[in-house]
Amino acid sequence: MAKQSLNIGTTANDNTGDTLRSGGDKINDNFDEIYTALGNNTALSISLSNPATGQVLKYNGSSFVPGNYNALTSALDVAGNSIISSSNGNITIAPNGSGDVLITAGSKTATFDGATGSVGIESTITYKNEYTALGNAPAATNTGYFFTVDGDDNPYVNINITAGGAGDVRAKLITEYSSVGLLTDVDITTAAPTDGQNLKRNASGSKFVPGDDNAGASLQNLFASVAGDTGSTTANSTTDTLTIAGGNDIVTSISGDTVTVAFNGTLTSTFAALTDTDVPSITQGDSLYWNGTDWVVTRSPMTWWELAASGANHFTFDGPGFAGATEDPTLYVMRGMTYAFDNGANGTNHPFRIQSTQGLSGTPYTDGQSGSGTSILYWTVPMNAPNTLYYQCTVHSLMNGTINILN
Repeated sequence: MAKQSLNIGTTANDNTGDTLRSGGDKINDNFDEIYTALGNNTALSISLSNPATGQVLKYNGSSFVPGNYNALTSALDVAGNSIISSSNGNITIAPNGSGDVLITAGSKTATFDGATGSVGIESTITYKNEYTALGNAPAATNTGYFFTVDGDDNPYVNINITAGGAGDVRAKLITEYSSVGLLTDVDITTAAPTDGQNLKRNASGSKFVPGDDNAGASLQNLFASVAGDTGSTTANSTTDTLTIAGGNDIVTSISGDTVTVAFNGTLTSTFAALTDTDVPSITQGDSLYWNGTDWVVTRSPMTWWELAASGANHFTFDGPGFAGATEDPTLYVMRGMTYAFDNGANGTNHPFRIQSTQGLSGTPYTDGQSGSGTSILYWTVPMNAPNTLYYQCTVHSLMNGTINILN
């Protein structure tokens, strides 16, 4: 109902106001409405005992009493307003117990985990700690703080360095755009590097400084591998050793920068000691000839002819005195000289024989001969040999010729 006011008349006791009964009824109606709205129609449900500044009336289940506004009963709608602290105070959001702080924007929720201290971001996070000058950044004592400075190509981090007792420092971080000179143990300012130099440790300054390889040699050509007549080797460590070993009757030695390879065996001092000679009975004036296996002794100079065949009609001769293979030539030999008829190519197909008469049935002449007519026949012409002899294939009658003996 609307509030009922007492009509007190125009002036005192002018009998124009409410009667006592009517006025008392209005008063009762007003109090009934207050006690009904703020109580149980009999007693008020409000207690204002000892309220503190900033408190509100909160319903405790039976009455409204003074209390702090510390629990929401529904979602808080700021209606486009901000939550602002007073007097530069902090705004603290602290879940109870092991609860987390969840911040939701749209379909993404960021979780601040109270147990681990980690922050889970469902999407990307935009983070920029850039200052206009290094002096505007947080002090080095704020360790773990990463930041950049406008115009400086190197980022910074505040970190506690235990090495050398450096303590809390602002350390520059090296990127792909940084110079190696930013490292504290590198000095490329005192002496700028030149082409081909390396960084070399300078013990006196405890820094790496530009320097040439091998104490001043700007370039070195090195062999990765060493090869021999057989085999090769490649160094497999910086301290690997190459050994130069001698073979049979060879010794090696090193003195300073010199390697000496020396013969330490016994040299062959006689012809007979060679492995490819057979000269046990050699005497003054003898000659040597190669028999296909060894060098052997002959008492006179030797002429060597190679024999072949032209079908079954002709022997062919080649060697000293012939411009090429010649069919059944007339031979001229000197008494006391030695001749070798190498018939190995014909063998038993065309056996070679020297005769004193012509024809397949001619008389063999064997004086001064050794060897075989099917391989190599050696003939030292006797001083008493007849002036004319003949050669004949003992199988084919047409393969023959004349031998003239000269003094």
